[in-house]
Amino acid sequence: MEYYKGESDCFYDDDCAMMWLNEEQSIEDLRSDFFHEMGHFIDHSGKQGEGMPISFEKLQETQAHWLSIYLSMPRYIFEPIMNEHPNLHSLKDIFQMPEPLIKERIRIIRQQNTMHFQFLRRKAFEEESINHTLQKGKVYKTTIQVLKQLETQVGKENLSYEIKNLLRRDRW
Repeated sequence: MEYYKGESDCFYDDDCAMMWLNEEQSIEDLRSDFFHEMGHFIDHSGKQGEGMPISFEKLQETQAHWLSIYLSMPRYIFEPIMNEHPNLHSLKDIFQMPEPLIKERIRIIRQQNTMHFQFLRRKAFEEESINHTLQKGKVYKTTIQVLKQLETQVGKENLSYEIKNLLRRDRW
């Protein structure tokens, strides 16, 4: 890595990379540039810009941007600290990254947590529905008939455990 007065850049091949970082910027911007250029090295091959369509170059820039957020603030490190220090300025001091990137990382983690919580809630609801509706005596006879027909058509081995168990209990 070299510091100089130009725009940050990275030259890399399959084995190594050389980064040039602009020394005339804040530590937060230096770190942001470092992780962005590392994102190019990790995720891309070849030299960007040489005969490359502009849309592909923009795609690589977007990919490097998102990868830099994940590299500079890994969830397993960032999330506990984020919960312990909810103040944005504290997080900026700890991670030494620009405020917009920290805000974006917080947004991503909160969104992932919300999606995960919704998934778990839906899964629990579905499991409860299956456990409730697939109990002997709580299933309509017509449903049993349809399930038996399904067993004949697709084969017993292709049925879920719950349905096999229900049909087995129904035969008692």
